[in-house]
Amino acid sequence: MRMDMVLRGETTAGGGGGGAGDNVSNPIFFTEPAKLRARAYNNGTGEWSALNEALFTIDTEPAAPGNLVIAEMHYHPANPGTAAESAVSTDRDDYEFLEFLNIGSRNIDLTGVRFNEGINFTFPDNTVLAPGARLLLLRNHLAYEARYGSLPGIQWFEYTGRLSNDGEAVIISGADLEPILDFFYNDQLPWSTAADGTGPSLVLVNPSGDPDHGQAASWTASRNPGGSPGTTEPTGVDYATWAASRNVQGGPSDDDDHDTVSNFMEFLHGSNPNSADTTRELQISVESLEINGQVDDYLIITYQKNLNALGTLTIELSSDLVTWTSDPNRIEPLTQVDNGNGTATVTVRPENPVSAQGNIFFARLRGE
Repeated sequence: MRMDMVLRGETTAGGGGGGAGDNVSNPIFFTEPAKLRARAYNNGTGEWSALNEALFTIDTEPAAPGNLVIAEMHYHPANPGTAAESAVSTDRDDYEFLEFLNIGSRNIDLTGVRFNEGINFTFPDNTVLAPGARLLLLRNHLAYEARYGSLPGIQWFEYTGRLSNDGEAVIISGADLEPILDFFYNDQLPWSTAADGTGPSLVLVNPSGDPDHGQAASWTASRNPGGSPGTTEPTGVDYATWAASRNVQGGPSDDDDHDTVSNFMEFLHGSNPNSADTTRELQISVESLEINGQVDDYLIITYQKNLNALGTLTIELSSDLVTWTSDPNRIEPLTQVDNGNGTATVTVRPENPVSAQGNIFFARLRGE
């Protein structure tokens, strides 16, 4: 909270024929950290003093393990997908961000908290994060606004350097140099590969539960393309809850309706496990697209995903049905259309045109 306040008072005449007095203001009460900016008025000279400011912190504690988490990391964003984004930056790394969350019950003073490994950033003096509040670190705030919109009502700062697309150590220490967070993230299984350049960010499954940032199971891919910076990640449904609600009789690898789509894949697609229908599975076509000023034929891959599912769908490519890769650098997202029923239709394309793929090309979806 920021307060601009003028302190003014009454001049009281003293005894003995001499002039004396005090400028007295009414008391000011703070219920949360606040920056007070004030100046004094001299009744005798009719002049104002210079402007002074001070930060008053209320019920504040230092950042420490157990009260501060990185709730979301977008370490490998998708390439710019709109003209507005490309006009700001064509470097996909400029769309990186990290989101901090105060999971404690008191205000956190982040003054002097710094990254020792990973990006280059130290929190400035008087940075306070309230309980339950979020704070964003951005690589390029103009790129961020081109993709996500303006940044009202949330603290944010820019950092230098960049997050590694291949995974790296992240070490954050306090002003006393004691470690607060020290972990290593990765872009390989068992870490979510969907967060590795295909659009989603990496989000903590249970940020309020004092999670272990270094465990792959603590993270999952965001349900929203580009993540959900500054807001709570939408909640989802796990397979067991979904299966019970749909009266699924078999296990995840079974196929209750015998349509060649397993019950677990029906869950991830948001399709009906009790009615044979494969139209929501992977669909492939060829379309002519203009990419970087060149027109060529591209494979267009379309599938449906359950927006509420606690799980991810990952595209894998192969030229021989033996070796498969899910390298996100080979997949470019095109559109994600909300179907209005809890599912979305996702369309992507391989990085290279058909002419560069060879005579044989295969694609499949892996669910996890």
